[in-house]
Amino acid sequence: MPALDNIAAAKRFKLKPSTAKEEWEKHKQQNEHITNEEWAQKIDQLMALVGLEEVKAQFLSILAKIDTCRDQQAALNSDSDKRFNVIFQGNPGTGKTTVALIYGEFMHLVGALESKKMKNTTGAKLAYRGPKGAKKSIKKLLSDSDGGTLFVDEAYQLVAPHSSNQGRQALDVILTEMENNIEKLLAIFAGYKSDMEAFFEHNPGLASRIPYTLTFADFSDDELWKIMCDKIEAKYGGRMKVDDDMGGLYMHIAIRRLGLGRGSKSFGNARAVENLLATISERQALRIRNEVRKHKNDQHNHGDPDRFFFKKEDLIGPDPSQASKDSQAWKELEKLIGLDSVKKSVKQLFRMIEFNYKRELAERNPVRVPLNQVFVGNPGTGKTTVARLYGQILADLGLLSRGDVVLKNPSDFIGDAVGKSEANTRAILASTVGKVLVIDEAYMLHPGDMQTDSYRSGVIDTIVAEVQGVLGEDRAIILVGYEDKLKNMFHHANPGLSRRFPIESPFRFDNFTVSELENIMRKKMKEQDLDATDDAYEVARGIFERALMRPNFSNAGEVERLMADAKMNYESRYANVDVLERPFEVVFESQDIDPNFNRTSAGVGTCRKLLEGRVGENVIVKLERFQKLSIVAHKRGLDPRDWVPTNFIFKGPPGTGKTTAALEMGKIFYDIGFLSTSTVVSCTSSDLIGQYIGQTAPKTKLQLQKALGKVLVIEEAQQLKEPHYASEAANELIQFLSMVENKGRIVVVLVGLTDEMNQLMAARPGLSGLFTEEIKFENIGPDKCVSLLNHELQKGQVEAPFLEDPSSTAYKKVLEYFNDVNRLSTWSNAHHIQALAKSIGFTHLQEMVDNTASD
Repeated sequence: MPALDNIAAAKRFKLKPSTAKEEWEKHKQQNEHITNEEWAQKIDQLMALVGLEEVKAQFLSILAKIDTCRDQQAALNSDSDKRFNVIFQGNPGTGKTTVALIYGEFMHLVGALESKKMKNTTGAKLAYRGPKGAKKSIKKLLSDSDGGTLFVDEAYQLVAPHSSNQGRQALDVILTEMENNIEKLLAIFAGYKSDMEAFFEHNPGLASRIPYTLTFADFSDDELWKIMCDKIEAKYGGRMKVDDDMGGLYMHIAIRRLGLGRGSKSFGNARAVENLLATISERQALRIRNEVRKHKNDQHNHGDPDRFFFKKEDLIGPDPSQASKDSQAWKELEKLIGLDSVKKSVKQLFRMIEFNYKRELAERNPVRVPLNQVFVGNPGTGKTTVARLYGQILADLGLLSRGDVVLKNPSDFIGDAVGKSEANTRAILASTVGKVLVIDEAYMLHPGDMQTDSYRSGVIDTIVAEVQGVLGEDRAIILVGYEDKLKNMFHHANPGLSRRFPIESPFRFDNFTVSELENIMRKKMKEQDLDATDDAYEVARGIFERALMRPNFSNAGEVERLMADAKMNYESRYANVDVLERPFEVVFESQDIDPNFNRTSAGVGTCRKLLEGRVGENVIVKLERFQKLSIVAHKRGLDPRDWVPTNFIFKGPPGTGKTTAALEMGKIFYDIGFLSTSTVVSCTSSDLIGQYIGQTAPKTKLQLQKALGKVLVIEEAQQLKEPHYASEAANELIQFLSMVENKGRIVVVLVGLTDEMNQLMAARPGLSGLFTEEIKFENIGPDKCVSLLNHELQKGQVEAPFLEDPSSTAYKKVLEYFNDVNRLSTWSNAHHIQALAKSIGFTHLQEMVDNTASD
């Protein structure tokens, strides 16, 4: 290996001299007789380790204590002098196990421990086996070798909330045996510093029984570099050379990237160095294989790649500008239909990574690039597919060691007992290093506005504690869900979550357009060797247009559903045809896509059939005009939603058919292809207005969400002109209908009396700007009143033939009656006619009862 003091290394890496090692060397010079002592050689081993300055200093303090007792010619008589149990706290890969072995042997060699044997175990194992298992393990250690060192890694698992009481009981057994077997049993408890706090809280006497705590700090960049140099030296026997030298620019970039994960619980220190070296070796192997193949095909090049040379691209990965061009995952993403916003975000990520690459080559710190992402959008927009490709793209760029995708749901994290959520989360995070972890419907981790759900908040707090979201961490986590719900969760959850996930700049998966859905359908049809006529595809477009209005629109899922229905309809069409006589090619026709595909052309006549005789002719004519306008716009390739209104005011006197007509609007708009269903959601304004602060907005939103893709009829709408809560409901309605994403996705009809609706529009300018289409319902004329009365009587099986004879005297009297009452302000048209018919019917039935009694 090149000398560590070369100019490049000295410039970029400055390994600080060990103060503890210098002090130890001085101690040996002053006490030459100890040089060959075995226990002194153990300290030499410790001092040879990279870093661990605090640990080395603590070792020397313990040695000083022992030396002082010897100088005083005093044995370690008291129990407090004999206790050398210790806690090792620090991240993985900091040398805890190695130092534990040195510590145990050292204590044996200086006479503080009878045996040098060491038993390795974990807190989880001891907790699982319980107090009996712990006692058995210690008894075996004592009987087989007169004791020794018990090393308990992840000791905090003994007192973890989810480990039941067995872990605590096992710890109590160990503590008791430690006291009963001083000089025979030495215990070393290891774990993360923050997690060991709960360990100390278990028993107030722990501090006196375990008097020493050694903190294993994360390695600095200089120390990581030294570890890397040593490992390359050991693995390749000093034969491996490095581009720009071992202390050069490219090694510096690789180590600095690695060090970005420092401070996180997941930072692996020396293990991370081993993983990095493995990645470098894999890159080299792949490069050499490709070069060998290239050389075989090139007759003029007979050179053999140097297998003991790490090139620039081996050390720091490929140039992102070239890697992005070569990435098959990116090429596949580009081919996906739609997703323009997502592709734009990925291109932006490429640019940022390329910029950082240039900065690193100029020895500047990279700008933070979040590998963790937030994917927002409706179902079926390709989020899972893109997550898979995103992971592979990061791997192609050298930012992830593996890149495969692991899909999880909130239920996989949330535990059923205190502490179990945290344990589940740690396990999932540990198993997804180097991969992309996708958490679908992540908003389900929302702990509540006041963080009252500790199980869910435990998941988020653990993610915040374990994940830093920096380059070098070798992981990417994607939170998937609806944007509004995710933002609400971020607003109320641990603030650290927002620093680890870019919630303000997510990957936004927009709904597919009708054309994109058609292209997806054509692609899937081709994949399945199916075909369809041009008319059938046009019918499919209509279905997609209507489906877009629904709140549960499932994007690509709509294509799957349509094709499944088409297959069933096709099969029904050929049900009576022998299989051998069927056409070999499956070609869908319009009726296979939608059995009622011609409803639009028939819609105009339907409107009259639905309303004739129930409302005034002016109402029918106006609604028919909208239907005809929709058909003409559609034929000319225009979007009917740009021309046909979807917000209406139905106003007029009582009983003029306003509600009757409003409730038929679902069928009318369904027939012209506006809606995918004829369902009508009907409510009154009181269903929107709350009784206390904070109730109105949710009530209004609920009704509006229920009506997406349908017709919403709001009766007695004039109440929205009132102050306070009614004003809040009106504002919610205005806001909802003004949102671009809701345009054309709902038909709203406000129903009320003429004067009061005029007052409403005057009081609420925002509503009047949205509801520009008014349909006036006039008082029913006397002739129509007579006809309606006759109709109502016939429904009750009351015969009144004179009502069908305009020349009869009785007819003229009834006509005169309706002519008079029509002028009254209290007259309510059909309501009063229905009441009159009921009264006449009751009298008729009573006469029949009297006649029956007299008989």
